[in-house]
Amino acid sequence: MKSFVHFKNVDFLEGFWKKRYELNKEVSVPNVKKQFEVSGRFDAMRFNYLKNGKKPHFYYDSDVAKWIEAIAYLIIKDSDSMTEQEAFCDELIDAMEKAQRDDGYLNSTHQQIDPHLIFKIRDRHELYCAGHLIEAAIAYHIATGKDKFLKIMERNAECIYRAFISEKTAAFTTPGHEEIELALFKLYRHTKNPRYFEMAKFFLEARGNPNEQYVYKNNRFGTQDDTDIYNLKEANGHSVRALYFYSGIADLALVTGNIALIDNLNSVFDDIAQRKMYITGGVGSTRHGEGFTVPYDLPNNSAYSESCCAIAMMLFASRMRKIEKKAKFGHVMERVLYNSLLSSTSLDGKRFFYENPLEIALEEYGREVGAPEEWRERLPITQRVEVFSCSCCPPNINRFFSELGSYILVEDEDSLTVEQYISIDANTSFGKIKLREDYAKSGKITISSNNYSASTISLRAPEWSRGVSVNLNGNSVTVPLVDGYLNIPVASQFNISIDFKIAPMFISSNPNVRANVGRVALCYGPLVYCIEKADNGERLNRISVDIKDITNAVLEEDFHGFYSIKLQGYRLSDRPLLYFAADDSADDILELKFIPYFAFANRGESDMQVWVRRK
Repeated sequence: MKSFVHFKNVDFLEGFWKKRYELNKEVSVPNVKKQFEVSGRFDAMRFNYLKNGKKPHFYYDSDVAKWIEAIAYLIIKDSDSMTEQEAFCDELIDAMEKAQRDDGYLNSTHQQIDPHLIFKIRDRHELYCAGHLIEAAIAYHIATGKDKFLKIMERNAECIYRAFISEKTAAFTTPGHEEIELALFKLYRHTKNPRYFEMAKFFLEARGNPNEQYVYKNNRFGTQDDTDIYNLKEANGHSVRALYFYSGIADLALVTGNIALIDNLNSVFDDIAQRKMYITGGVGSTRHGEGFTVPYDLPNNSAYSESCCAIAMMLFASRMRKIEKKAKFGHVMERVLYNSLLSSTSLDGKRFFYENPLEIALEEYGREVGAPEEWRERLPITQRVEVFSCSCCPPNINRFFSELGSYILVEDEDSLTVEQYISIDANTSFGKIKLREDYAKSGKITISSNNYSASTISLRAPEWSRGVSVNLNGNSVTVPLVDGYLNIPVASQFNISIDFKIAPMFISSNPNVRANVGRVALCYGPLVYCIEKADNGERLNRISVDIKDITNAVLEEDFHGFYSIKLQGYRLSDRPLLYFAADDSADDILELKFIPYFAFANRGESDMQVWVRRK
């Protein structure tokens, strides 16, 4: 079976991604802890919500669970530096054990505030919270060897089994927000108990039931109720819920090998990647239902592109890569990783975006001066914040970057495959691997081993590559590109250098994407770029570029380890009249500065644009 090399066997080396990993560990994780203490989330899990005078929300358990899971992953890599955080987690776990009901039920909100609503309302996130707590318990057991948390959640899983499967006392059948499915598959793999596989399969196969309790009034697409998993062809509804759902189906397909499921998942993946994904890898085009819309509907200024969606897309794509060796999965993971996922966090690591728009025009904010505040168009926030009322994204980001090393190398049946290019030393079942990269700047990587046991090693060739040159043990070699991969014959000792021929390029979108007609986006390797007011002045929609000017682009190494890019641009000049006869008078010429998209909104409020008018 194909599997990614686990992060415990991967060590980051100097470079951008090591710094990003450490930023999460040293700044983001502690800051989220501070905000969760202030907001009362930890007190909710201490089953003492009155301490801060704050009423818990029904998703608080999931927020805390994801943070604990992040701590567990950090303990696995460096337990000595996490003793204080481990003791803090133990305190919370003790509180959960004390509060758990005799029947195994555990949920801070429902036990303290709404016990009469237990398993009565489908969208109250009980199964979603239980799922995240299960995942945290598994991670904590692996990290510390302590099984108290795991036993708590196994008792909780038995409670869920009785309520939904054996006794059917619950008022609904499947969760309004998917997640329990992923957790149950993990619990099955961790304990080998077939009961958990049965439960996960039940929650997945019960979809498409016309008698199921609605979550979105009269809309079964919103919560993936429109069809069963064996007739699924396209992505619909709330994007995070949907992607967790598809990830759960992929887990089922990994166990069963069901061809129909795999074919359906490929159709869904292609529907997203080819028709419903932003160039940044973000998904979810509307705030209404936080979801997918119709193909090619990708508005920029109101893009939802939730940070949790970026993580969910990584979960889905990585599972698909375990099922099949197809480069399209690694391509999408790279797009997400360098863009919509990185943009979710401020450069100082303390603040987060829930939504990740591709355009900000400050003039649009507050323009409806004649309308009451509550009637005005809602647009994404322009600056990241430290905590949200619905703060699912920050701890999700914490746990993702704590296990970032698990998304780089894949052990296929007969060889190792490099899917992402990050500087690491790794211990794999095929031997020790050294990977060094200057990938997003020079497009170059090296990979070597002194004890490799397979006869070939595969490397994914990125979509943006302008050609590939390969050097094996000091000699130039020709390696054919097969299905998006370079399959290089090697001996036990080898040293490979690859140049993917990186260069800045303008990208166009399908003309069916109405928001981008007549516009182009600047990309450099895996990075999408944008322009900001801070560098280019106001009213960015007036600016245009001549795509032929790309050959004169100037790269400047001045932006957080990556290049900014300068090239000539044109700005529509001011006119005194509202309307006037069209002419071909010259626009104002200016020097444009593009910065990596992930770094926008870090210099105060500013207009921002990814897609720029084509002159």
